[in-house]
This record gives sequence, C-alpha cells and structure tokens, in this order.
Amino acid sequence: MTAVAVCGLGLMGLPVATRLAASGFSVSVWDRTPARAAALAGTGVTVAPSPAAAAAGARAALVLVSDFDAVRAVVGGPEGVAAGRPQVIAQMSTIAPHETLALAADLPSDVRLLDAPVTGSVPQASAGDLRILTGGDDAAHAAAGPVLEALGTVVRCGPLGAASALKCVLNTCVAPMVALLAEGLALADRLDLDQDLLLDELERTRVGPLVTRKRAMIESGEFPADSRLKLFAKDMGVAEATAAACGAQLRLAHQARLLAEEAVAAGLGELDYSVLAGYLRDRPAP
Repeated sequence: MTAVAVCGLGLMGLPVATRLAASGFSVSVWDRTPARAAALAGTGVTVAPSPAAAAAGARAALVLVSDFDAVRAVVGGPEGVAAGRPQVIAQMSTIAPHETLALAADLPSDVRLLDAPVTGSVPQASAGDLRILTGGDDAAHAAAGPVLEALGTVVRCGPLGAASALKCVLNTCVAPMVALLAEGLALADRLDLDQDLLLDELERTRVGPLVTRKRAMIESGEFPADSRLKLFAKDMGVAEATAAACGAQLRLAHQARLLAEEAVAAGLGELDYSVLAGYLRDRPAP
C-alpha cells in the first residue's frame, strides 16, 4: 500500500487521515496532542512519535496545522517532516504565498514541496469533496496527485505559491459575506422580522449558499466548529499581509477581521465562524 503521513489532527486533519485510511492508503499520523490520535483507534492508522517518523518512507506527507509558525515547527528541525524525507510535502494549511516560498527555500534539496491549501471544511473532508488548490512543479504533482485525489478535486493553479495566493483571494471575497450576514440578522432582530421568513428569502439571494450551509447553526444558536472563528480571523490577517506586500488594500476584509477578532476576544474563537451571527445578535445595540 502507498504510505502517507498526516501531520496535524485538528478539525481537518482527522477526517483527512480517516478518509485516506478508508481509501486503502497506509496512513501514519502525528499531532502535538497525542490524545487526538485516540479517535483513530481501530482504523488501521499508525500513530508516530514525531513528524519525521510519520513521514519516513511516505510518498506524500500532508501538513494541516493552524498557521505559518506551526507549519515551520512541524516541517523543520531534526524531528520535522522534512527530516523523514518523504517524496513530497503537501502543505495544506492556509498561509501566505511568500511564506510558502520561504518554507520551500528552507527544505533539503531532495524534498519537494507542493502548495496545497483547500476549500471546504469538515463535511467535505469526510466525504472526499474538498477542492485542493495546488501549486508546484510536475514532479511534486505526480508524487502527491494520487493521494490528494482521494480527498477531492485537485485544481492546478500554477507555480509554487500560486495556490496560496488563490486561497487568499477566495478568503478575501467570502469573509465579508459572513460579516454582512451577521449584521443583517442582527438588524432583522431589531426590526422584529420572522427568522424563518428571513432565512427563506436570504437563501434566494447571492448569500444563499452560505445561509444554506449555516442555517441549522443559526436557527439553533449552537455553533460547533466546522471552521473555527479564530482561524477565520487569522486567515483575514494572512490576506491583508499578502495584499500589503503587493500594494493592495482590503477594506472589507479588514472590517471582517476586526469583527472576528472582537468575537474571539469575547471567548468565541473555538466555535464555528458563523458564531459571528450569534455574537452580533446578542450584543446590545450601541
């Protein structure tokens, strides 16, 4: 069986590892919190003591962690993924394009890097319906392709860094919609509108797909994380830094980040990003 490593067993890493094991890959995993691997008991997955041990002999080592600092910590050093010499490292976390290039520059010459952030969240990872944006050379794609195709649709974006650039742009376009939906729901409460009527009509608008995905959470007032609010805020910071590096300004994404950071400071960072709706609806009017 083809050997694969998954480093990072958070919201996305856990279903990715489970999906790969169910697809017939020999999966070795590592997480800085060993207890997370307990959820994989009985699936045939091997728990490794270090990222290097997980990646040793692997065709592809997938890295799914929170931010660039975590990526560097997992990939580099004597116990890092690169020390295990996998054929390719598929870096699937959301980081900036320049951070992707910096990561590549620090790798040993015989270790390839594929830039491979994803769109989608936990349900898509579990079902193998992710869209995996990829940037890198043909050799990196050839090594990682059969593994990534078990997780969803692979979209080739260009050279190394191009996939991270596209992910930044996609986040920049989507994040303000989340904030606008939250503001609209808060306004509707103050206008005493019927929630079912409002959500029915919103589903017929341009924000319809977002409302459909998050409607159950909005209606229940419970926001178990498919994608954590604190990472939503982090991703907006990544997008703003990327824009600043090329002389662009992201006014709406900036405001979405400020709102998200305000809600994170209120203790909501571990919940789904749609908790912004609950946060604004519960907040007293100024």
